[in-house]
Amino acid sequence: MNLIICDTREKGNKKILEYFDKVGQDYIISKLDAGDYMLFKDYTTIIDKKDGLLELSHNLCNSLEHARIKREIERAKNLGCENFIFLIQDSKIKTVEDIKNWSSPHTRVKGSTLLKIMCTMHERYGVRFIICSKKDMGKKILELLKKEGE
Repeated sequence: MNLIICDTREKGNKKILEYFDKVGQDYIISKLDAGDYMLFKDYTTIIDKKDGLLELSHNLCNSLEHARIKREIERAKNLGCENFIFLIQDSKIKTVEDIKNWSSPHTRVKGSTLLKIMCTMHERYGVRFIICSKKDMGKKILELLKKEGE
């Protein structure tokens, strides 16, 4: 198995790292210039994990955060990234289309607005958005890195 790099600034990844240990996946924790997970010396696929739609909405709907995210995507592309993936942790939302009905008492952003921004980001920058339950995050990261990196 290829070595995975996990960003030092990635929070809440204890279960993911435990999964890597369980399946014998080698990883190191090191600062990444873009995203949270990638294969060692292979910038083809970069995964940026989001702890839910609230975090994603803050990143995409806040002008300062949106600009930062765009810079991160551009930095990844400059490194050779062909597959920039936002992996969104959510157990209630099953598909990206379901986001249009999402709402949170912690933000004024509506799901339909967030979905439009996500579609625009996909069209302009080629990024992908994938929903995954918390318990399956480690498995999904391995699946995406192996599949996309081939």
